[in-house]
Amino acid sequence: MREGAGIFLVAVVGLFSVGCNKSTAGSADSAGGKFDADVAGAQIMAADSAWVRAIQSKNVDSLMPYYASDAVSYSEGTKAAKGTDAIRSAYTQMVRTNPRNITFKIDAVNFSDDGTMASDYGSVSGTQDGPGGRAVNYTGNYVNVWQKVNGKWVLIAEIINSAPTK
Repeated sequence: MREGAGIFLVAVVGLFSVGCNKSTAGSADSAGGKFDADVAGAQIMAADSAWVRAIQSKNVDSLMPYYASDAVSYSEGTKAAKGTDAIRSAYTQMVRTNPRNITFKIDAVNFSDDGTMASDYGSVSGTQDGPGGRAVNYTGNYVNVWQKVNGKWVLIAEIINSAPTK
């Protein structure tokens, strides 16, 4: 896969990241203290959707709240982006490829027994500009690792790779 496509796919994965910015009733850090996987899963899926909208609007600043300061992002064909400065730089390069028509399918969201950690995984596809501005379609798979910090789901790790097209 081309480096640009790899960077874009990482961004898309990132998108499938962070949940809400505030605690929701039924989450592990609510007043009741009882973890509700349905509520937390909805938070993570909503964050993934918001992440995709931010990528398509090319708004890198709106992606960054989804990442822990020491998060790591892995994309096929690129070096690991460690920390928010490196992740911001990778996504800044990625949005220059004009990502569009992004679709993703979340296969599952899983939680730790205590509800403080989560992962989601699935597939992603879209279009971006390749060499000479030619549109390039891509497909890939992703895994995100989340941690609940101060009532907010943040990405601590993400990885994406290319997948064969049908």
